[in-house]
Amino acid sequence: MLECLVDGEISTYVPASNRGLNYGDGVFETLLVSNGQPHRWQAHMDRLGAGCERLGIAMPPQAVLLREVQTVSAGLAEVVVKVVLCRGGLARGYSPSRDAGSVRIVSAHQLPTNIEENMARGVKARICDLRLAIQPALGGIKHLNRLEQVLASSESFVEGVSEGIMLDPEDHVISAISANIFLILEDRLLTPRLDRCGVRGVIRSQILAACSGRCEQRRIQVDLLHEADEVFICNSVRGIVPVIGIDDHEFSIGPVTRELQSWLRDGDRA
Repeated sequence: MLECLVDGEISTYVPASNRGLNYGDGVFETLLVSNGQPHRWQAHMDRLGAGCERLGIAMPPQAVLLREVQTVSAGLAEVVVKVVLCRGGLARGYSPSRDAGSVRIVSAHQLPTNIEENMARGVKARICDLRLAIQPALGGIKHLNRLEQVLASSESFVEGVSEGIMLDPEDHVISAISANIFLILEDRLLTPRLDRCGVRGVIRSQILAACSGRCEQRRIQVDLLHEADEVFICNSVRGIVPVIGIDDHEFSIGPVTRELQSWLRDGDRA
């Protein structure tokens, strides 16, 4: 971690009674920041606000969050900034206090070193053993409880495999461990519905909007992966990454994936 603010003050500590620490009671965003300018700022803030509304957590003013994002990223050309909002209140017990406000944790981190290589060459993946639990009350939002992703990341991956594909208990494809997933079948883009589990990513939402005429959100059985012409994963830090293999099945890096990579890159330059 390069720099961290807690409620606007330089610190890496929160009280032991913090509800995010004790209960995962909060939401977060992970942003790419270049020369102090966060990419897709409004889209991230809209999702953060939607998550706060769903959980009943007070959303701080965007101006405050922007100032703190720019503070922790000051002087750094390109970094990852994580914005965490925990429900306020120090009392023990599950029941949240009314009007308790929220606790802000804003931290800057180094960018992963293999982003460009993975976008160019693609990654190999495997189906994770762990299944994502179905919970419609939390479906789609980026809440703090990521134990399923922690356990999935702890599974044994064979050499050359760097990504995991996560399913729900009914064997529907949901996402990669920390990214959304798209399948291309005959120039159509399919991505899982995320109303029961998973996170509605910012890049995913922008692809759905930009390609609305050829995109479909649906339940995707795992067998459909083998029928895809192309597969890619995406998130706000890594961009769009081709998947060149899932277990024993191989994929080519096709024209739709390359088209969307160019579209995303052009948008970042705008």
